[in-house]
Amino acid sequence: MAENSILLAAVSVLSVCQQGYFAAQVGKARLKYKVTPPAVFGSPEFERIFRAHFCYLSGSGIHICPFPVFLGIFRSC
Repeated sequence: MAENSILLAAVSVLSVCQQGYFAAQVGKARLKYKVTPPAVFGSPEFERIFRAHFCYLSGSGIHICPFPVFLGIFRSC
């Protein structure tokens, strides 16, 4: 049982690291393509980066709550 907890903790930490990386990429893209924070539309390059970040966020909680009922809620992309 402890092995499963350690594995879940490792996956959660890696997930947070990946979320941070994607968030940093979106921040850099906002500066590069001059898109102000509330806006999610701009150049096609920015939209690709933002969409990748959003799609990852919408499915990132599945390893913590893997019930089939919630799969439709988390998958919005």
